[in-house]
Amino acid sequence: MPVPKVGPKADPEFFKEIEAVFKKHPDAAKKYSIRFIGGEIAALKLDFDKTVGVSRLEGKQLVTEFVDRGTLIKDKSGGGVDEEEVLEADRFCCEWVTTGTRTRCVKICS
Repeated sequence: MPVPKVGPKADPEFFKEIEAVFKKHPDAAKKYSIRFIGGEIAALKLDFDKTVGVSRLEGKQLVTEFVDRGTLIKDKSGGGVDEEEVLEADRFCCEWVTTGTRTRCVKICS
């Protein structure tokens, strides 16, 4: 399998802007990283509009299972609830993806 062309050399303008944001917010920057997830999305055929990862530590391994968002969001009000607020209300969201104009939680860590 060929190595994908990703990172600062493949997307220099994107990384230039990300680096500027990290420099502008150094304390926040210490808590975050940039990670390529394209391989996982393609291999597992993930759609983060419908799916969220749930991760847990098992010894020295991080195990992530991808589940339907609907199984984690219990909307009993019949609609009108912000899905992201419900998803993050009692869980620790540890990874987000911006899809178009919306930032979504894509990984819950425990």
